[in-house]
Amino acid sequence: MAKGDLMRESYFPTRIYHQDLPDAASLNDALARDIRAWQAADPDGVLRSNAPDTGAWHSRPDMQDRPEFASLAGAIIRAAAALFADMGYRRDRVPKIDTMWANVTAPGGFNRAHIHPNVLWSGVYYVQAPTDAGRITFSDPRMQALMMGAEKDPDAPDHRDFWAEVNFAPTEGRILLFPAWLMHATEPNRSKRQGTAGERISVSFNLRQGPPG
Repeated sequence: MAKGDLMRESYFPTRIYHQDLPDAASLNDALARDIRAWQAADPDGVLRSNAPDTGAWHSRPDMQDRPEFASLAGAIIRAAAALFADMGYRRDRVPKIDTMWANVTAPGGFNRAHIHPNVLWSGVYYVQAPTDAGRITFSDPRMQALMMGAEKDPDAPDHRDFWAEVNFAPTEGRILLFPAWLMHATEPNRSKRQGTAGERISVSFNLRQGPPG
């Protein structure tokens, strides 16, 4: 760069991580069975960002303490440990699952925009995701950046640095990790499949730092 050239620097990035679990099919079969049994035993569930009147069920947030879900909890901790290492977090403070819950979203169901207070990272794992089951949507957390949009040259590249929103399609066997302060919502499930095959089944969780053991 010569003196007088325009210099560019970027700051305040928002990281979103994802990992696809190998051989997730058998894990997901067991998860779907156990989550549906849980739903049958507690059909009311709890009300959070879900819209129960549209067919969105939310379990109680103690999934990490239930032995039938230990395999998934372990996979989440391993993914979170890799994230913590990538972020340069203290080695004597390891990821801990603060809360974890199941979501069963029938066609028409959705989750309202929300954040997860008092935790460090949050995430979701997809157990069942039929076509058109509804994407998860993340919004630019900088409200000031939404005050006014610039007119762009139609031939200019659509660079992700300028996106006000990013969407991820639900993918079976995928863990998605994002900062707990990042505003997010899910689109309505528009699956055309009949019965339970049309449901989007996912597991959400919150992460904090804690001592080993």
